[in-house]
Amino acid sequence: MGIQHEHDGYRLIDLVVADDDKRSTRAFCEALGEVAETSVDTAESIQVQAFAANTIRRHARPDLWGRLSAPIRTGRLRLANCLSEANSGSDLAAIELAAVAGDDGYVLTGTKTWVAHGPDADELIVYARTGVPGLGGITAFLVDAHSPGVIAGPTREHLAGLAIPVSEVTFDRVVVPTERILGRVNRGARVADILLTQGRIGLAACALGLGRAALDEATRFAKAHHRFGHPLIEHQGVGFKLADIATRLEAGRQLLHHACDRFDENPDSAVLVCAQAKLFATDTAMAATTDAVQVLGASAYLAGNRAEERMRQAKILQILQGTNEIQRRTIAASLVPAAPRPAPAMTAAAIG
Repeated sequence: MGIQHEHDGYRLIDLVVADDDKRSTRAFCEALGEVAETSVDTAESIQVQAFAANTIRRHARPDLWGRLSAPIRTGRLRLANCLSEANSGSDLAAIELAAVAGDDGYVLTGTKTWVAHGPDADELIVYARTGVPGLGGITAFLVDAHSPGVIAGPTREHLAGLAIPVSEVTFDRVVVPTERILGRVNRGARVADILLTQGRIGLAACALGLGRAALDEATRFAKAHHRFGHPLIEHQGVGFKLADIATRLEAGRQLLHHACDRFDENPDSAVLVCAQAKLFATDTAMAATTDAVQVLGASAYLAGNRAEERMRQAKILQILQGTNEIQRRTIAASLVPAAPRPAPAMTAAAIG
């Protein structure tokens, strides 16, 4: 599995779930970006597994993490996040999958959609409705994918560009013991917040690696091909385009480093900068891959050329882990000062 990739002697997943003094989100994202230069599919799979594992490490009971840690870190157990539903994508508050308390734990009923690694996962992080409508009534569960009533649908066919298997997963009265609750009852939105925040910097790393691969190919092509007696790169229309992309990629890398460091210091303080990193990096990858196709021209569509494939991959990175419109909404909200709380009303007794 991809999590067995190594970086400076560490398995990539250990850079996320190791003890505090060995954990480094920046080192993980740097290595993830290098993988994405060759295969964004592999990089995306790695970050899904690593950050799901970190969710379990952070929020599971210590004895549960103790049992699952080794098989997860060695790749013997594959993980999947079950967030989206037919009527709930970016709107986590609209989750409908029900979890009803019973004598043996909770009984889960409903269907999740767009589950990456759904067809082959061993453990599922499932967000279900246990309380009142809204974010305050969601609980996160760790569900054994081989439990009675868990039904993984067939792999969904989708446009070429991202090879991770995706499916629906249905829960037909699945019993989940209380010891498999992640975090606290009705506090699952908190679990999801940290997962999504970390996932956004993982996607940013994938996007920057993809963008660098596109820039490298376009640069090689522009140096090797001549028009009007000069290499393409010496024509300002091409050279300036590549210069802009190179600059944006380096700016994205520095923003990603800042987001990683903030996340490791305190995930709660990193929400804004992680949204900015995901937004900037994926928009940059979209620009880089589109410009690479423009530089290569018709050659980009020849069999065996990956330029147009990268462009499709860049587009889906703008959608995953919260669309870029959601990231802009998060950033815009930070620009509006919170309304001051009204002063408490004076009671008759206080007035005298």
